[in-house]
Amino acid sequence: MADIIDLPDDFIGKDDQRRLESFGGHLVSHGRSSRWRWNRERGVDVAFEIFQGGPHEELLASITRHREEDVFYATDAAGRVLARGSLEHVMAVVDQAAAARHGGLPA
Repeated sequence: MADIIDLPDDFIGKDDQRRLESFGGHLVSHGRSSRWRWNRERGVDVAFEIFQGGPHEELLASITRHREEDVFYATDAAGRVLARGSLEHVMAVVDQAAAARHGGLPA
């Protein structure tokens, strides 16, 4: 008999983890982000967090996944939803927001 694995609603698969890490590297390499990290703290949704700034670094976006809805969410530091949908869509919106805050594109 096979074991049943109960995955959390916010589970992000290995392929999507690699895509997000590559996206984080893209933002850093273009100067649109100072760093990224995985937030896997207990009691917090698994989130891919992107930061901007130097000594007074701020959270630009937190990307999470809702498995039951089969969508990704990007929220800002205040918890406002920046984007909701496919991972590609969410990354595109965050990329544009990062560029706008960095001075590369209009908001």
